[in-house]
Amino acid sequence: MGICAYNEEKNIGHLLNNILVEQQLPLDAEILVVCSGCNDGTVKIVQEYAQNDPRLNAYVEDERHGKASAMNHILANAKGDVILFLSADTLPQERCFTSLTSKLNDPKVGLVCGKPVPVNDSKSLSDTLVNILWQSHDYVFKRLSKDGLARHASEIFCIRTGIVKEIPNDTINDDAFLALAAVKKGWQVAYDPRSSVLICGPKNFPDYLKQRKRVLLGHWQIKKSTGQSPQHLIYLLPLYPKKVLKLLLGLCEEYGLPTFTIFVTLELMINLSVLPSLIRNKPLNNNWSIASSTKEVIKR
Repeated sequence: MGICAYNEEKNIGHLLNNILVEQQLPLDAEILVVCSGCNDGTVKIVQEYAQNDPRLNAYVEDERHGKASAMNHILANAKGDVILFLSADTLPQERCFTSLTSKLNDPKVGLVCGKPVPVNDSKSLSDTLVNILWQSHDYVFKRLSKDGLARHASEIFCIRTGIVKEIPNDTINDDAFLALAAVKKGWQVAYDPRSSVLICGPKNFPDYLKQRKRVLLGHWQIKKSTGQSPQHLIYLLPLYPKKVLKLLLGLCEEYGLPTFTIFVTLELMINLSVLPSLIRNKPLNNNWSIASSTKEVIKR
């Protein structure tokens, strides 16, 4: 298991306790936690857990080099046949890991993605957008996975060791890069909604906007560097127009025309807002500023 952490003192202890106590890991499991440039209590908490459980290994980067660098450390040092990547700001649900890794019993599957479930209470605009975003992600992923067209990952996924040995250090959307790399090598990407993790999405609109811009720039970066289309409807539309239009109609029926229209309009506006950076071919920085409202204790 690989976990990349940057200033996660609020949640990392809850996450590690969940993993070590509640998830029924085998005795020979290995957990690699990379703490990158943390200036809070994250390192101390992780090292305390590592002292009490030999399955846990802490690796500390004094400076923050970006998540891709942390993931490359995990890819280079993991000894198992499967690596399960988990975001540090999540909380896995019961039997999450068992269900996720069981999908790899299918010899055609190289990467399996679980289902993020936001804990946002839906009272504010940003909470509503976060819930629609992840519900639509679930809706789309189920259908693409069923047709063998999935090409993305999320806050929790597992991948067979050796499919990818390293990712470029400037990669923004590391999960999408790994999924596309697996697809390019002939592997299928599967989706297991039973393997769910709780997440906290942005709790204010500026943080929501910041996070969505980063993700969209990351999709563009991957499209440019690999020539492959990420799992975003804008990129999939020219490849599978009928399927994408059917998915959009299904989302509209699911959430109602007014809510769906607001969500799609905002997504289009955010896409347009990143165009100046793309037109100027501005270098992208993978050490993005953090959406601070997502750094909360995740509770059931």
